[in-house]
Amino acid sequence: MLKWILGLVYFVSIDVSATRLGTELGPELEMALKGQDQFEYSQYFVVKEELRSASLNLLNLKLINEKFPLPSDPYQREPQFGGWIFRDERKCINTRAEVLERDSKSNVTYRPNGCTILNGQWDDVYSGQEFSSAEEIQIDHFVPLKNAYMSGAFEWNYKKRCLYANYLGNNFHLLAVSGKENMHKSDHAPNEYVPPNKKYTCEYLKHWLQVKLIWSLRLTPVEVDAIKQKAAEAQCGGNAFIISQQDLDEQRRFMVDHANLCNSHQ
Repeated sequence: MLKWILGLVYFVSIDVSATRLGTELGPELEMALKGQDQFEYSQYFVVKEELRSASLNLLNLKLINEKFPLPSDPYQREPQFGGWIFRDERKCINTRAEVLERDSKSNVTYRPNGCTILNGQWDDVYSGQEFSSAEEIQIDHFVPLKNAYMSGAFEWNYKKRCLYANYLGNNFHLLAVSGKENMHKSDHAPNEYVPPNKKYTCEYLKHWLQVKLIWSLRLTPVEVDAIKQKAAEAQCGGNAFIISQQDLDEQRRFMVDHANLCNSHQ
């Protein structure tokens, strides 16, 4: 995932339960598995919402037998999503710095200007390692911006995409992680990248699906098949993908309450 510089710092960031993709991969799946996913599929999936249920199973996916919708304009990070925004009362603390502060286990230290974070204590869930230098940390968009754009964000206006890029409504949409691992991840879905820290696999897959659900983003067939396979390999368990309807409602409410967050940053 490409990281940009803005001001001081820019982004440095049929149900599936009854359906199984076959072992014979067509050309579109083979291309995706080779890292050349152009999102050209004849069908796609969405996480199914049970309106009268107190809880949701994120693996309860609905197959849509329609061509995967594609944008008319190619993905361009800066004009479509903007950069890190400055909303802190200190004026020079942007979203990257807010995530670094939030995720550090100790108080962070700053350069003399009081704006740029130097050190802290970050447990990187991707590599399982601990880092103390902010220079080694990048902020990961859990579902990368390009994947979000291709799977539905191209239909949004700029304000919603900018909110997505700077979303702090939960503690996983943006994560402080190893810069090296974040570069390995790039804009890949779980069919191309899952963190090497095996202890985090189930939580990683869960959060991926949560972001897709919260923001009503689509999933490709190869993406879904990989999630199911990796969840089975990691023996995630029956309750690993259960979330409450209340939690989903709170996320959607946060989105509405902060819909104009990026008004002054367009």
